[in-house]
Amino acid sequence: MAVPKIFISSTYYDLKQERNNIADFIKNLGYEPVMHERAGVTYTQSETLENDCYNEISYCDILVCIIGNHFGSQAEGNDYSITMNELLAAKKDRKKIFTFIMNNVFVENDTYLKNKENGNFTPAFADNIKIHEFIAEIRKTFNKSPIIPF
Repeated sequence: MAVPKIFISSTYYDLKQERNNIADFIKNLGYEPVMHERAGVTYTQSETLENDCYNEISYCDILVCIIGNHFGSQAEGNDYSITMNELLAAKKDRKKIFTFIMNNVFVENDTYLKNKENGNFTPAFADNIKIHEFIAEIRKTFNKSPIIPF
């Protein structure tokens, strides 16, 4: 029987330690963590690194998404970050998704939701309002997948 593969999605530099901790936890469970920095993504000459990551998600069983307070790298073709698009790719492929959101950003998202209509909301913890827009979207549309503050 094949070992389940779990793709770890997040911004890289600010969440490096969290990524490593989760990867070690997954490995200790006997599963295979898939991370671009640990040679877990099959890179091709014909695609961008970004597209290779999206493609790799289709070969994984689960996606673990970690959302911190940095927007990260802008994706090609839309206003989302690469991490946001990885989460959407997993949803499109009907993968099991576990989302972890940094606690201060998670709590601040409630404030964002209560104040977004007045147009004056400036986040204190997130570096880009798009993080809160996206969290609001996933809290509404991913209501059957675990979304856990950490």
